[in-house]
Amino acid sequence: MERDQDIWQNILNKLEDHINSQSFKTWFSDTTLMQIDNNTMYVKVPTKFAADYLNQNYTVLLSEISYGLYKRKYKVRFLNSTNQIIKKNNEIKNKKRIQLQTKLNDKYTFEQFVVGKSNNFAHSASMAVAESPGTIYNPLFIYGESGMGKTHLMQAIGNFVEEEGSNLVVYYTTSEKFTTEMIEAIQNKSMSAFRNKFRNVDLLLVDDIHFLAKKEGTQEEFFHTFNALYENKKQIVLTSDRPLKEIHDLEKRLVTRFEWGLLADLKSPDFETRAAILRKKAENEGIELQPEVTDYIAENVFSSIRALEGSMIRLLAYASYNNYDVSDIDLNVAKDILSDMISEKIQTINLDTIMHKVCDIYNITPVQIVDKTRKKNIAFPRQVAMYLSNLLIPQISLKEIASYYHRKDHTTVLHAKKMIDNQFRTDNKLRIQIELLIKEIKNDSGN
Repeated sequence: MERDQDIWQNILNKLEDHINSQSFKTWFSDTTLMQIDNNTMYVKVPTKFAADYLNQNYTVLLSEISYGLYKRKYKVRFLNSTNQIIKKNNEIKNKKRIQLQTKLNDKYTFEQFVVGKSNNFAHSASMAVAESPGTIYNPLFIYGESGMGKTHLMQAIGNFVEEEGSNLVVYYTTSEKFTTEMIEAIQNKSMSAFRNKFRNVDLLLVDDIHFLAKKEGTQEEFFHTFNALYENKKQIVLTSDRPLKEIHDLEKRLVTRFEWGLLADLKSPDFETRAAILRKKAENEGIELQPEVTDYIAENVFSSIRALEGSMIRLLAYASYNNYDVSDIDLNVAKDILSDMISEKIQTINLDTIMHKVCDIYNITPVQIVDKTRKKNIAFPRQVAMYLSNLLIPQISLKEIASYYHRKDHTTVLHAKKMIDNQFRTDNKLRIQIELLIKEIKNDSGN
């Protein structure tokens, strides 16, 4: 049986293939595995700063590497003292109830959120709520166009509360999921359990509350859920892609209650913030972009943070396809790679083009790709198609993509994006495949 130290060393050896040598030497040369407990690795590092940085930037990648090596996703936690291991073990015992309730993305933290003029107010409000849930700005209503960071801020609140080890029950959902669960509860005659679930949390995070519009029955149930939580001083955080006054067919009594707290908007980031976001994401991925390339993207891609991420993904895919380092991409090459994303001309790439090209590559039919099956030979191409749709046509909503592929709601697209993103980081073959697909889609579209 392989020793724990050997497992950690093998993971480190594999990690060296995914990040540059300087980053590896800086952050991992002085790490020491302390113990493995319940699939969690506790790794000691010299300073608290190093522990915080590594926990924020490398845990997801290390988990993916461990799965590739051992078919087991180890959760890695970096600590800067042996005493912290005892504290963390106690926190895990106290937080079991929370983990059963929460579906948060651990990449969505305040540390990973780049603050600028466009989002400073919303960020500050979110931090205040995270530090004192239920006592200030309740509810907190965050709104802004798609791709501006609403979900990131909302989940950062949840992650902050969980990291504090306060044993508060955190629950994240979307209004569409809330509606679906409610319908299932009615069908199964389990409304009592449904109500207990939502009315006994300490922090309720509800994404895309605008989808409650026109759903009278769901609005009625959410009204009573809101009241029960508010009266018990439990924190509620909501997001929407538009201001309250623009959510038509939302009951006035709900609008009134949402206005009891604080409304915080997220605007399009300015050039400086866009450049900072790109540098942050490049640092997280362990890559180096030439400064003029970063500035070019920041100057020309301004529709959303998601579009900025898409630009970097295009560069990574192109570099893998052509077998050279992304840091070698100069301004002229970057302009050529990103021409279809930045050009002012009307783009001809559409959902049909992407879907048919993916079907051709993976040898399946359009009927199969929209089928409800979860078989890997169908589900994976569908995830790739949804991922590419979001990447190459950033102006269309996730809901439109989900509808095109006959999925219930936009969370399916988010899941596909997360799955492909995670695999994209460690699978060079997938990067090459993505670039090949993009080239062929562009050719078919006449771009």
